[in-house]
Amino acid sequence: MKNPILISTAAYDGYDLATAFKEISRAGVDLVEIAFIEGYTDPFTEDYFNDDNVAKINALLAEHNLLCPSFSSHVDLSRDGIVEAFKNRMAFAKKLGSRYIVTNAAPLQKKSQFMKNIKELGQTASDLEMVILLENPGDGNANVMDSGAPAAKLIEEIGQEHVKINYDFGNLLSHCFEKLRPEEDYKFVRESAVHYHIKDVASDDAGWYFTEIGQGTIDYQKILKELAVLSEPVPISLEIPLRIRRAPDASPRRASQPVDLAEIRQVMTSSVDFVKQVLAG
Repeated sequence: MKNPILISTAAYDGYDLATAFKEISRAGVDLVEIAFIEGYTDPFTEDYFNDDNVAKINALLAEHNLLCPSFSSHVDLSRDGIVEAFKNRMAFAKKLGSRYIVTNAAPLQKKSQFMKNIKELGQTASDLEMVILLENPGDGNANVMDSGAPAAKLIEEIGQEHVKINYDFGNLLSHCFEKLRPEEDYKFVRESAVHYHIKDVASDDAGWYFTEIGQGTIDYQKILKELAVLSEPVPISLEIPLRIRRAPDASPRRASQPVDLAEIRQVMTSSVDFVKQVLAG
């Protein structure tokens, strides 16, 4: 079996889902990861996650012959009131056909509340036959899962079959200020990561920015070859938030205007081609 390849709508921030889906299909991919990420995509409220919008999105998916196995919904799971809100987001994602829902975990100082919340949310995931994927962050702030080793320990501590890891190679670089390398760090989570975000990163005096896969500083030739021979194929999602930069302190900076669609198209098409070629050996 081959690794499923997805494209995250995060690349198309500033464009509607109809445009994003058309472009994703055009890039030669039939799996999409719909992204609703606070601070990284167009603003939204919890009211968005309703059955009317489920129907609209499902119609668009069908129109473009796409499936949505993964849904990005990054929040701080220790936040007040987040349990019910996240349950609603999970139900919304389930109605779009998603098995996986990707989210942040929590700041390190709020681990106790996070552990309480994730126990309840893990049970909901089980009931929905979904998997909550906790993602290693990129913002440089102390987290319950700063890198591979603590992330693996956290999943063991949670001890729920429906709570796993989405490992993000690009996030590690800014989060740890390049003191760790993702090519080695991700190996700590091979048993608990069932989904991967692929983004490539380069840096300059203004911080970090995202590039076409294979054109940044991460050795994806090595990584993708290793992922291709895992005993169980893992989904690989190209999450390339071209509108975002990270400042020297790793905090995100979202450009005031969307990236030109022609530029997005070139980056995504070339990235898909690169990933497919490496995975094929």
